Order: sequence, then structure tokens, then C-alpha cells
Amino acid sequence: MASCGLWLTERGIVAAVVDDDGAALGPALVDERSAEAAWDVLTRVEAHHGLDCDFVVTDEALAAEPDLSRVATGRGSRVLVVSAATVGGLRGLVGARPTSRRLALLLARLPLCSILRDRLMPMRVQLELF
Repeated sequence: MASCGLWLTERGIVAAVVDDDGAALGPALVDERSAEAAWDVLTRVEAHHGLDCDFVVTDEALAAEPDLSRVATGRGSRVLVVSAATVGGLRGLVGARPTSRRLALLLARLPLCSILRDRLMPMRVQLELF
């Protein structure tokens, strides 16, 4: 199953998808930060890679852009949340000055790493009472 790392920058959302072996599947997708952009990015990822693609996002990104994960879970996708501290500890693996694309790829590859899998928490859908 493919997985997609979602990295937030000040200007937008960067999405990078990898296959079961961790190979990047096409170029990273970039869009602005908004609820409409979140929908657009998720639609493009699902159109190219299927509906069973997992999305990986940091807890900081989730707090900064809740629409992104809310849209993904609303569409029936599984969203995995990892702490920004864990990603901070891994940043050196992608170079001294990692690009947003490389950081999104790092997130996408986390479910493939058995020793880090326990640091990924599935986001639960919260139903509104009213």
C-alpha cells in the first residue's frame, strides 16, 4: 500500500507518495494552505495512487492545519500522526538542509520502518455532537 507524507511549509502543503518499497512515486505535489487546497491535494493523490493510501502528518502540522487531516479522515483515508520531536530527530537522515519534498518523503516512509511504526498514532475521527 502506498503512503503519503504531508509536510507543511509557510506557503503550502507538500505531499510525497512512496510505494511498498519506499520508492518515490512521481514528483511531490505542492498546493497552498487552505481547506480547498487540502481537498485538492488529497484528490490528486487518491486519483494517482488509489483510495487505500495512508497519509502521515506531524502533530504540529495537525494542530496548524486541522482541515488537512479532517478532510482525509472524512474521505475515509487513514491518517497517521507522528510527533514533531521524532521527525526532528530523524531530519539529519535527509541531509544537512532538507527540502520540503525530502521531509514529506521521510514522513511517507515512516510506516515502512518497523522500529518507528510504534511512534505512528492513527488519527481517530471525532464525530460532532451537534
